Amino acid sequence: MAAEPNTGIFFDRPDAGERALLLSVRFHRSVRDHDLDELSELAVSAELIPVLSIEVNRPQPDPGLCIGQGKVTELNGFIESEAVGLVIVDHELTATQQKNLEAKWEVRVLTRTELIVNVFASRARSYEGKLQVELACWEFARTHVVRGWSHLDRQRGGVNLRGAGESQRNIDKGLIQDRIQAVKKRLDKVSKQRQQQRNRRESNGIPTVALAGYTNAGKSTLFNRLCQADVYADDRLFATLDPTMRRINLKGTGQLVLADTVGFVRDLPHSLVAAFQATLEEVRKADLILHIIDVSSTDHSRLEEDVRDVLSEIGADQVPVIKVFNKVDKLPKGTDIELDGVYVSAIEGTGLDELLDNVREFFKKYRQEVVLQIQPQANRIRSRLFDDKVVTSETYEEDGSVKLKVILEPNRISELLRIEGVSVQA
Repeated sequence: MAAEPNTGIFFDRPDAGERALLLSVRFHRSVRDHDLDELSELAVSAELIPVLSIEVNRPQPDPGLCIGQGKVTELNGFIESEAVGLVIVDHELTATQQKNLEAKWEVRVLTRTELIVNVFASRARSYEGKLQVELACWEFARTHVVRGWSHLDRQRGGVNLRGAGESQRNIDKGLIQDRIQAVKKRLDKVSKQRQQQRNRRESNGIPTVALAGYTNAGKSTLFNRLCQADVYADDRLFATLDPTMRRINLKGTGQLVLADTVGFVRDLPHSLVAAFQATLEEVRKADLILHIIDVSSTDHSRLEEDVRDVLSEIGADQVPVIKVFNKVDKLPKGTDIELDGVYVSAIEGTGLDELLDNVREFFKKYRQEVVLQIQPQANRIRSRLFDDKVVTSETYEEDGSVKLKVILEPNRISELLRIEGVSVQA
């Protein structure tokens, strides 16, 4: 198992083994069905070995154990017979429930949120990614401070050491809060740098297209195809954590910035949404979202709905979307698909021309093709337009001026026309 983020630092916990028991818990009020397949994929992505998968249904949670004493005893037999060293629960646990279960089973107990953070920690490579994982760990730890250090149970205070003083639990919470604020300040600097980069792109009239979708839908593979890049891609959940930006030149449209982002999952933990604001900002501020959907998945409709929920949660539900149904190469031959979107295979490279045509058609609504006549005194404008790769043709005139056919946004055309020596030809 990859190195685990230190989210359980406030009480002694058993060591975690690689053999895991997956436990899906649902109560009568639950709106989600059991999804042990995804939990198993998450476990494998964390380099664990799922050996058992068990579903538990209850009317309501047990305050101390979540699943009740009888089920705890029953599962203890499985844990011992299968040499399980880790139990992963697909439901949030209180700090007390988690501590009590670990004491009963004498193995490490992780929640789904902890497991996702664990996977994120093993994927983070950039300074920003590591900060985001650290913030997610501390946010989780803040809600899981429990009484575990008996020798520091209470700090004496006051004159002659009279009075109860401050409890160790409150001291722990204060230390965590200080750490959270320190990490947030550093992430704010990263966010400001991203905003400055976006401002420069917007001033140059360069739109952003974000790739979003359920984790393992093939976003990074498609990104590499479109950009001729070599971003890391793997057939595992959350193979890509750090956002990657590349410029591409789309014929008839000019330059675009393509953004590859972290994959979504159902019920994305709120602590992760908060921690990854800087990354998710690229999706929220994009001009267009390519929603990548694994059409070979048997439940792609539900996964598509889950992504829409996350987009709504992060405030990106108003950004225009083109649906891209990926992995058509995995469908049985002769499969008839009648879905509203573009069908591609990022692995084989099929359908990419149609996808780019759709992107080009979208931006035609926001860009115009015009002919600018630039006099010699404004020649610096010519150089800037060529740098931005928005020029499609160039013609020199007898008076020394130059005519450039360009594709630009209406507001940028208006800005250029305010410059002396620049005019528009009909």
